[in-house]
Amino acid sequence: MTQYLKSLYLCICLLGGFISCQTNESITQDEEIQTIMEGISNQAGQEKNPYLTAGDKTYIIGTQDGNFPDLGGHTPGEMGGVWNHLIKLLDGFWVKMTDNKGNSCWLENAIQYTNYPFGSKFEYAPLFNNSIRVNRFQFCPQGENGVVITYTIENVSDSEQTVLFDFVAKTDLLPVWSSGTIGLKDANDVVNWDAQDAIFKAKDLGNNWNVIWGADQHTSIYQLDTPTYINTQGTGKSASSTYTITLPKNQEKKLSFVIAGSKDSEEDALKSYKDILANHSEMLEDKKMYYTQLLERGRINIPDKKLQEVYNWCKINTEWLAADMESAGRFLGAGAIEYPWLFGCDNSYSLQGLVATGDQKLAKETLRVIKEMSEKANRNGRILHEMAFNAFVSHKGNTQETAHFVIAVWNVYKWTGDNKFLADMYPYMQKGLNFLLKDMDTNKNMFPEGYGIMEVRGLNAELIDVSVYTQQALEVMSQIALIMGEEAFASECASQAIDLKERINDLFWDKDLEIYCDFYGTREQALETTKGAIEQVRNTEYRWDVAEVSLQEYEDSKKKHIAMYEDMYKQFEAYPTGIMKGWLTNKNWVISTPIETHIASEDRAIRQLDKVRKEHCGEYGPYLSAVERDRMMTIATGVQAMAECAYGRVDEALWYINRIVDTFGRTLPGSINEMMPDYGCPVQAWTIYGIATPLIRYIYGIQPEAYKKTLTLSPNLPSDWDFIEMKDLPVGNNKINYKVKQLEDGLEITLDTTEKDWSYLLRPVKQPIKRFIVNGKEQRI
Repeated sequence: MTQYLKSLYLCICLLGGFISCQTNESITQDEEIQTIMEGISNQAGQEKNPYLTAGDKTYIIGTQDGNFPDLGGHTPGEMGGVWNHLIKLLDGFWVKMTDNKGNSCWLENAIQYTNYPFGSKFEYAPLFNNSIRVNRFQFCPQGENGVVITYTIENVSDSEQTVLFDFVAKTDLLPVWSSGTIGLKDANDVVNWDAQDAIFKAKDLGNNWNVIWGADQHTSIYQLDTPTYINTQGTGKSASSTYTITLPKNQEKKLSFVIAGSKDSEEDALKSYKDILANHSEMLEDKKMYYTQLLERGRINIPDKKLQEVYNWCKINTEWLAADMESAGRFLGAGAIEYPWLFGCDNSYSLQGLVATGDQKLAKETLRVIKEMSEKANRNGRILHEMAFNAFVSHKGNTQETAHFVIAVWNVYKWTGDNKFLADMYPYMQKGLNFLLKDMDTNKNMFPEGYGIMEVRGLNAELIDVSVYTQQALEVMSQIALIMGEEAFASECASQAIDLKERINDLFWDKDLEIYCDFYGTREQALETTKGAIEQVRNTEYRWDVAEVSLQEYEDSKKKHIAMYEDMYKQFEAYPTGIMKGWLTNKNWVISTPIETHIASEDRAIRQLDKVRKEHCGEYGPYLSAVERDRMMTIATGVQAMAECAYGRVDEALWYINRIVDTFGRTLPGSINEMMPDYGCPVQAWTIYGIATPLIRYIYGIQPEAYKKTLTLSPNLPSDWDFIEMKDLPVGNNKINYKVKQLEDGLEITLDTTEKDWSYLLRPVKQPIKRFIVNGKEQRI
């Protein structure tokens, strides 16, 4: 019976409404969401680490001690502060307090930082002989060009206290990274005091960039060119306003500040300021509700509660990177603090996790922006790599990003069933295939040329990831062309996909090493690639702010890597001139893409999966380069988890998933770094690919075809899990509750749906399915 079930494909067309399923393992929704909304605090030693307070129009970056030192590398020292996407508004803000005896002190070195889905809080040590306590809470209202900072000042003594509260801000009106290329240049700022509204107005003298700030308490005391707690670089100006606060014994008062900006005019900045000042309490409640709804959507319940917690925070982290850019639209950014803007490659991974956790809207919006901005910049089907908030495409795209985009569109379409969306994407996807197979395949061997995901100097060849994702793009387009009524084109794509799959497995596979190669090409290309690797290692400078080792250890490592590549170069020189073969020059993690996409034979896949786990992995998963063996990244580990899942090895996949989980909160509480365990961007969008996608696609086995109103279920529980549960997951116009329970002799599946006219398919993987209950009715199996 078990073997029969494994090969059986059951189609059950069902009618019925939504019926909630109550079980012993049911998700305690209110308690779990309440716990998350109460935030997560930092640990000792994290005070100098960066944080992100996020909004879709503005964001704040500083350090967890509450300060604003110069941060970041893209625009050196300028990536922190208060940002309004295209422009930076402030370098930072600080508070100095004075008691009624004339004792003064700065609010410095917060003793605790708490990260909420909707904002950030800083708690400071008691002041003035432990009589005054202060905390600061800040958030960025959704859809608003401003931020809100609220200080709570508490008198914990038995007598009335009066304090002076100086709020000091330093402007730094400058454009986002890469703006100089399009003529946007920073100039000096000028700051003025508006006595009528008791606000500061600041402007960049060379542009129409404006920032306005003030408080919900009136004052007439102000000062220009005020000293700040920390001296920061830039052409901005500082100013302070002073507020008198009288506190009865054992009472507290709140003082809220609004900072608003505009890239266009003072009038727009003032309008935003007044709207936020008048309505910030309601805006905070709206933001809390927004994140509550996000957590309610696509809720999971699994035995591994740590993974469950990380899954929830990954959904939150991803939303933090959503940006609503006036000149382009709403999209998902890549990572803060260095890469908060639009990337093609990153989103091709991120959106697969995003749509699998229920955010269909942002996924479609992002792909539309990528398509429209790529079309504007390239016009030939090529998909952009990077576009900052100034709408300038600074990098027109690596080759694999075009193929990857096609795959991402298909994945989103399968989840949404949005025919208009697909129709809008289709013409540019056709252009993309033409770009790959004509413009970028000059020798007509079906392997497009050019850089891929690994931007390694000299690795400009016929790469494994480019070829694999092109093969997948052809498979996808063969199905999309049928939907669009273009049968001849569909047949052509299907035939090419088969041919390319065979060529990849024939020419990229190294039979002696039993592993896929980095690229296919000539001896001369291999030598050039090795030269590039040597140059890149040699020219990489020590970064004290991210390095995990001493300068001496770093230099010793560089020498070791250079020596390895030099030995490799000598080995390649021994090959005959002009020989064509696969070359394993870097052992980059992308050699697992044929397995991730399931185009490798099972025998080869298992051999390479075992080899990578044994020989190519560090503490947190595959090295980016198994030659250099010094860096690991969430995307590489996530892809390896997907590769294990593709061949049914969910226990092995969980090892990789939990390596990502192990890095949770290392730099920023509630988040995971781009580079594992604790450097690079502290918030990274594509992390959701490594957490949510293997979980939902393979362990839960949820495989939608919303355009057909069809949902296939292929659950594959890890060996030590006895149940999984999903609630309120959107699939097209449907919404599902889904539960799998391990019985003694197989699985029991319970499915509740909102729509009546869908088909539900069972495709068993390992465990036989003994019971299938749909909308309260048991089905025949």
